[in-house]
Amino acid sequence: MKLQHSIPALCLAASMSLTPTISQATLLELTTDLPTITFSAAGMIDFNAASSTVTVSTEPSNIFSLSPLITANIMGTSIEDIKDISITFQVDTNGTVIPNDINLPDLVVNGSIDTNGDGIADLSGVLLTAEVSQFGFSDGGVGGDDQFDLRLNNISGLLSYLYTGSDLAVNIASKNTTEYTTPFSGNFNADWTAQAKGSIDSTASTTTGTGDNCSLKLAAKCSVNGGPFKDKCRIKVTRSVNHWEQHDISYNTHDFQMSKYGMHEYTVPAWAANYPTTEVTFKYTVTNTGSTPATNILIEDSFDTAVTGYPTSLAVDDSFSVTRSVDLSESIENDVTVLGSNNNETCVANDVIVVKDKLRERKKHDDDDFKDKGNH
Repeated sequence: MKLQHSIPALCLAASMSLTPTISQATLLELTTDLPTITFSAAGMIDFNAASSTVTVSTEPSNIFSLSPLITANIMGTSIEDIKDISITFQVDTNGTVIPNDINLPDLVVNGSIDTNGDGIADLSGVLLTAEVSQFGFSDGGVGGDDQFDLRLNNISGLLSYLYTGSDLAVNIASKNTTEYTTPFSGNFNADWTAQAKGSIDSTASTTTGTGDNCSLKLAAKCSVNGGPFKDKCRIKVTRSVNHWEQHDISYNTHDFQMSKYGMHEYTVPAWAANYPTTEVTFKYTVTNTGSTPATNILIEDSFDTAVTGYPTSLAVDDSFSVTRSVDLSESIENDVTVLGSNNNETCVANDVIVVKDKLRERKKHDDDDFKDKGNH
């Protein structure tokens, strides 16, 4: 899809100074498919006007692929324990991508993956690299939420075999939040910084496509003590009795494992009563974006008790939301997956919601790579 830009006429102010140029573009709205790599709202996207550079900095959460079947949390590399996603590219004042003229990739994903669920990392190092070819953006306006999407090609890395004949699509939701005081405003003439949550998916290597028969969209949010639903929540961290274990999941002809958080039917120790918890409510909204009804719907999240109270079928363009509340006393990433089917086709959508420590003044040794722990 060709980006369409329009530049509004410059207005002459009473002081005879020109107003900043505001760039407008449509999102690429690429049709996406598995595999998908998710990242939480702990990430950030920013623009440096002096260098005309857009940068996305975040950490990969998990990967889901059906062919071949891979469902795994992405961990740090085996040698230096590196786990990150970095996207760096330049744009002109209209937000149009300036081709990379240096011999370095625009996208780099580092981490390790246990592809077969035996507890041993099978891939460790540079998982993906690629170059940005298209950039779309949508300014949500004052108090609104922004969106960004990218097409990338020239794919390499340990996971490149999953994307043979395809491009990459990166979709970023940037929720308006007071944690970032200079968010995107459609302007590529001044610096801005914003929250970033999203995914790296497969997309067709051409700009044409007919869409999928079975296709689902998932949006996960969280709320603390009855507050508004957000992409990232913060709680007071104390001490938790919960832990992570692998659980076996079966869906249609697919058998895989997911990491689940909870007590796993063990007895809660007496000392747990000494540590306060915070009630966090999660809301999962599922939409049928395909051309056929979706049946046999299954929602799996990171908790060791089942998600209940949602329909098992969904008509085209219909959606539903389901909530669950969990008492938490530590930071977690809740990886959420919804599966559906139509005849012999299985469709999957993923999202990840992060719960972190409360904002506070930074301390000297804070691990704060993405500037989301203290004041900005």
